[in-house]
Amino acid sequence: MAGFLLRILINAIIICTIVVELPGIFVDTLGGTLLGAAIIGTANAAIRPFITLAAMPLNAVTVGACAFFTNLLAPLAVFKALPGFQVSSFLAPLAGIVLMTLCSYTVTRVIQDR
Repeated sequence: MAGFLLRILINAIIICTIVVELPGIFVDTLGGTLLGAAIIGTANAAIRPFITLAAMPLNAVTVGACAFFTNLLAPLAVFKALPGFQVSSFLAPLAGIVLMTLCSYTVTRVIQDR
């Protein structure tokens, strides 16, 4: 349980950093940033492993493209659901998602529930 909570916290910090540092993604308030980061961090820590497990047969066929799209859905859902998130270009969220995918994968491999 501690590993799960730690992954949520680290994913939220990573997302806050990505939103602040990447040009092209704007959030109106700090509260919106923190709420969005908490939601995406929870989705990455709790929901994404189940989606990845369910999509494993498709991953074998598409050589990992399905995993990329599962990582793409969580941040885009938050961008659409929460007010105050604005995306000005296609490359900014794509770069953010690639960075988030690499960081989340690393965090999941390093911190595991035992």
